[in-house]
Amino acid sequence: MTYALNDELAKLLEFFLEQRKNPPEILTHASGLISDPGFFSVKSLQTHLCNPLLNPSWVHLIVNGESISLESACLFKPVQNLKLGFMDKDVINNELAKGAAVVLEGVDILEPAINAFVGKLDEALPCSLCSCGAFFSQPGNEAYAGHVDSDDVLAMQLSGEKLWQIFAPQQRRYAETTHLTQEQLGPVIQEVIMRPGDALYVRAGVPHLVKTTGDHSLHMAFDLVDSTPSVEQITQEANKMYDYACEDPYASPSKVMQRYVKLLESQDFQGMLSEATQSLKADAKQFRQRVGRSSAVDALSGFLKD
Repeated sequence: MTYALNDELAKLLEFFLEQRKNPPEILTHASGLISDPGFFSVKSLQTHLCNPLLNPSWVHLIVNGESISLESACLFKPVQNLKLGFMDKDVINNELAKGAAVVLEGVDILEPAINAFVGKLDEALPCSLCSCGAFFSQPGNEAYAGHVDSDDVLAMQLSGEKLWQIFAPQQRRYAETTHLTQEQLGPVIQEVIMRPGDALYVRAGVPHLVKTTGDHSLHMAFDLVDSTPSVEQITQEANKMYDYACEDPYASPSKVMQRYVKLLESQDFQGMLSEATQSLKADAKQFRQRVGRSSAVDALSGFLKD
């Protein structure tokens, strides 16, 4: 089953493609990109949280900056030697009533139309399988402390209001990216108020801190994950190649490095990396199609009564 993008998601996709064509140095804030967004709402979030089959892998509940474990809320009912799992939502319900924040992961799996949109994000990137989450917060409780993302992020404010404090860009990195202190965040260079219908594109390596300035905030964030071969994967393959074409015995470290770099720069190795990247991209596309089919069972339609 193929889902066409509605007008709202088509506008958000157009905004994203503009940023990819001319990437901002820090961020781009599009105020009022969508009028009264309705492709996902607080009601949508509540509906998914009410799903009895939801498990802790999908939900992060945060109170005073601390993640609340939901493992003890998981139960099962034995049926014909099977265990049918479900989750008691009492903890989630009570903490939300007291002002907690909650993150629902995997929205692209739960919402076929959003999966179709995220598939368009994947297609526009060199090699990616993007992720998507819904972030609900209330004053005094945020889902995340100050942090810096390793990949670019696309965000859409859906309900309520949120202040984004933007700090001076830093070197992109994978280590020490979360729970940054004020000193680690650096100087504030910009503040952005996000209101319903606003879109934000933030570059990797730009630290930010958010605060809920209305009675609540709901936004959706799309992590534009870079899935190109990592340094670990590249060096692993390079090491295998070096095993078959190593430097002469007793060579100096500098000559060993020169030989290694020569292997990395060889046409054979570059071709292998290109093939690996294309293979990953193809796998991601196929996986995205399978995600789309996770909500597509229409074989019983002929038995439905009008």
